[in-house]
Amino acid sequence: MMKKFFILSAICALMCSCGSQKKVEGNTADLYGEWIIEKAMGLSTEGGEKQAFIKFAPDGKMNGNASVNSFFGGYELKGDTLKLGNVGMTRMMGPSMDIEDAVVKALGESVTIKVNKKSASVLDKNGKIVMELKKK
Repeated sequence: MMKKFFILSAICALMCSCGSQKKVEGNTADLYGEWIIEKAMGLSTEGGEKQAFIKFAPDGKMNGNASVNSFFGGYELKGDTLKLGNVGMTRMMGPSMDIEDAVVKALGESVTIKVNKKSASVLDKNGKIVMELKKK
C-alpha cells in the first residue's frame, strides 16, 4: 500500500512540474466539454469509486477526477498544440487505486489527442493509446 502511495506521489509530482507540450489533431472546439475516461493504460475505469473524467473549458482551465482524487489546472491551445500547466491533485486513498494509478500514468504519458466529436484517443510519444475518452 505504501509503495503504491509513493508511486502515485512521484507521478503527481511529475505532472505538477512545469507542464509538457501536447498535440491536438482535429477541430479544437470539439475538445471543449466533459469527457468520460473509459480506459486508461488499457484498464477499464468502470467500477471506480467515482467516474473518471476530464473537462476542458474554453477559458483555458481543465479539471477532472482520476477515480479517487480530483485534478485541476490550466491548459493552452496554440494551433494544434495543447500545453498542460500548473496541474494539481488531491491526495486521498480509496478502493479503486488501480484505476487512479492508470489515469495518472496516462495523463503523464499523453502527447497527442485525436478528437472525433463524441470520442477521443490520447496517445503517448510512440503513438500507443493511453486513454480512451467519450464525450459526456
